Amino acid sequence: MVKPHKTFPPPDNQSTSQHKSPRQIITALNNWACSPDGILAKMALKMAIASVISLVVAQCLRWEYPFYAVIAAIIVMSSTHGSTLTLGIQRLIGTAIGAIGGAIFAITLGSNPWSLGISGFVTILLANYWKFNETAKLAGYLSAIVILSHNQSPWLYAWGRFLETLLGIFVALLVNNLIFPASAGIQLRRCLSQTLVALEEFYGLVVDGALTGNYQRSKADEIKANIISSLQKGRQLCKEVRQGQTRQPPEKQVNEAWEFLVRRIWEHILTMEHTVLAREHDKFWHMLSPQLTQLAQETRSAMFALAHAVKSHQSHLCLSNMEVALTNASAQLNHLQAIRYTDFPINELLRFFTFLYTMEEVGRKLQRMTDTLTNS
Repeated sequence: MVKPHKTFPPPDNQSTSQHKSPRQIITALNNWACSPDGILAKMALKMAIASVISLVVAQCLRWEYPFYAVIAAIIVMSSTHGSTLTLGIQRLIGTAIGAIGGAIFAITLGSNPWSLGISGFVTILLANYWKFNETAKLAGYLSAIVILSHNQSPWLYAWGRFLETLLGIFVALLVNNLIFPASAGIQLRRCLSQTLVALEEFYGLVVDGALTGNYQRSKADEIKANIISSLQKGRQLCKEVRQGQTRQPPEKQVNEAWEFLVRRIWEHILTMEHTVLAREHDKFWHMLSPQLTQLAQETRSAMFALAHAVKSHQSHLCLSNMEVALTNASAQLNHLQAIRYTDFPINELLRFFTFLYTMEEVGRKLQRMTDTLTNS
């Protein structure tokens, strides 16, 4: 019996795996930095640096409560300059509303439960009325701190909180611009890519539900929540790009039509889902099942391809199979015109044609996105 002997890699390969070139190391580090773990690590590092700087500066200025500057620096730190500035302004306004409101009620009503309740109600109500919803709770609890703990010198305390918050925001903006600066344009590309991947998964569930009659609604609801979050983030990033808060030249920025087209695809798939949920024991669907399956496969492949293209700055993409699938579906539909539609309930026909035409619209939108790649 011959014993199998171990094989070892050639010395060249072994030395290559043990001793990577500087370029390979840099490439690996760049790939890790762009990964979700790398992004989180960079954010954590920036928050830590901003908190240390805020603390040191506040202590050098001999401010009484330097930790407020530290809190502000950490909380307002975000992935881009524009989002950090937005959060900073909101926190500054919330601090001003709470501190001023607390000082006013501490002077007029004193430190008691009635003053606390009225101050909290008024400051939170005003913050929401002025559309500063994100800072309403901050305004409420800060006014409570002024009334309960600093009613002897409320204006001095309010002014100190404002300055400390302003310092933390300034440091966060400075650190965000100097250390691992994130471009809104790059973040937008990643966001659009993630949204397309999630849309592909949602689209697949809807089509499977239409063809099999088994729709995984709970899983779809979870995916829809992620899509809504991504769309909101994408809208904010698009706004930052339009305002010039990006480090990318115009020729490298994503085409403005993409954000609109992605939202339209989302709305189309929601229409398809509504049709599937309203479906009963429809039989007309099975007559175009092969064509619908082909169109769905090409659509899902196109979404994946576009997700990779926008993230990697790819400028050319061909979706020739998509056009073939659309043509086959239309041809088969024309062939079925010989069937007497009166043999089927009108509601069933309406559901089917709504679903089919919406599928075609999704495909057309993806083709349009492909056409705009050269400008993104």
